[in-house]
Amino acid sequence: MALLSRKTFKIHLVFGTVALLLFLFIVRETRYRPPLRFEDVIEEAREKSSEPYAAATVPAFLATLNFDQYRQIRWRDEDLLWRDAALPFQIGFFHPGYLFNQPIRCFQVDRKGVQPIPYLPRFFDFGGAMPIQKLPPNLGYAGFRIYYPLERRDQLAEVASFLGASYFRMVGKNMAFGLSARGLAIDTTAKRREEFPSFTRFWFCEPSPSARVLLFYALLDGPSVTGAYRFDLEPGAETLLRVRAVIFLRREREEIGLAPLTSMFWYGENTEIPAGNRHPEVHDSDGLLFRLGEERWCWRPLESGKGRRVSDFPAGDLRGFGLLQRDREFAHYDDLDMVYDRRPSCWVEPGGGWPAGKIRLVELSTVDANLDNVVAYFVPEKQPQPGEPLAVEYTLHWFLDNLQLPPLGRCLATRVERLPGEALRRFILDFGGNRLRSLGEDAPLRALVESEPPAAIGEIHVVKNPVDQSWRVTFTAGPAAPSSTPTQLRCRLELEQEALTETWTYPFYP
Repeated sequence: MALLSRKTFKIHLVFGTVALLLFLFIVRETRYRPPLRFEDVIEEAREKSSEPYAAATVPAFLATLNFDQYRQIRWRDEDLLWRDAALPFQIGFFHPGYLFNQPIRCFQVDRKGVQPIPYLPRFFDFGGAMPIQKLPPNLGYAGFRIYYPLERRDQLAEVASFLGASYFRMVGKNMAFGLSARGLAIDTTAKRREEFPSFTRFWFCEPSPSARVLLFYALLDGPSVTGAYRFDLEPGAETLLRVRAVIFLRREREEIGLAPLTSMFWYGENTEIPAGNRHPEVHDSDGLLFRLGEERWCWRPLESGKGRRVSDFPAGDLRGFGLLQRDREFAHYDDLDMVYDRRPSCWVEPGGGWPAGKIRLVELSTVDANLDNVVAYFVPEKQPQPGEPLAVEYTLHWFLDNLQLPPLGRCLATRVERLPGEALRRFILDFGGNRLRSLGEDAPLRALVESEPPAAIGEIHVVKNPVDQSWRVTFTAGPAAPSSTPTQLRCRLELEQEALTETWTYPFYP
């Protein structure tokens, strides 16, 4: 073989060196992982679970701000995280104060590593709420907002908000903020006082310029619990939040609530309108929907009673549950300011390996629309022991409507009439959707009405509504015997023993 000339050798050497460097670069990029992983957050939560709980606080002058003072404090949009890079996701922060007095620490994760996101007073417009000179350094934040070009590519919109304890809210296209989710519920119905653990740290992974999903982690901390959370946020017409959580108890608790949802129901079609109110209905959600196994769908309309009401639904094979705002007719609310017709529904879709347990619905009385009074969550049959990890995965779907929830006919309205006689009621239910619309008025539809414990059920009628092609079921119910507990009523429509609708369920309080 002829020897290479010196010039040819140099050329080969240069190209060989470039190829080697390119190869090493490709290998390094392929194997690159952010310096902070979800496993690191899990380990931090595990370690903290064996340590005494210590809550961070803010100076007293911030805690004593009233609502009007606090709402004057606004984040400056020009300082949004990742604004200079024009990334699709950008983040602004809430200032501590008023009701939000446990500061959080935030970090960003990028190719350079993990850097703290500093607190600087210049990030905020205080609007005269208080003297800036009084603010301590390294104060931290109360929460944050996530922005994304949801409606228009050239305009950012708020899609998510994390503020207070472990609460967060989200929206998709053409939605207004409504119900909230939480990281965890502790002793909501226990005899002892309910505990509200908080997200105390967040790590935001810098997205790419074309990213449609934002990844971030959170550390949960409270007197009785710690936890590591991974969130994958995907905004859209239906906004998705994929959640992975690993929870550690510091000490035993009476009740652990997974994937809790919190909402407001003041009054609706099934209740009376309080005196002095001109709006026909006021609520963020109007019912609880849940799916057990492949085919069993149940709908429980919400109600604001005179006291606390707790309803449990066994869920050995849970496929999903959620608080829905099913009524989308503007005229049913007639409110241009609160736009209840555009409040989102939220559906919890469990991942693999959920334990057996039950869905618990808690309804509290209320006298206005300013406080949430409805909570729904999953209670595992077996509670974890202190130090023992409880791992769960689920996806939260935030939407206006979803025709697959359920794929059957659905209950569109519930009305209740008091009849002569102290305990007799007439129930009027409207069912629509799926095959119901195409059935003729002479179709042999049958309403299967059941009660537990047995009640006096009578006057069952099924008739098609020619105006909107829905089907109306009416029946009367009265207690078969005196009882201090409610009777659970159930109703669904069948055609030749085939279930065409979800099962409506409702507590009858004589």
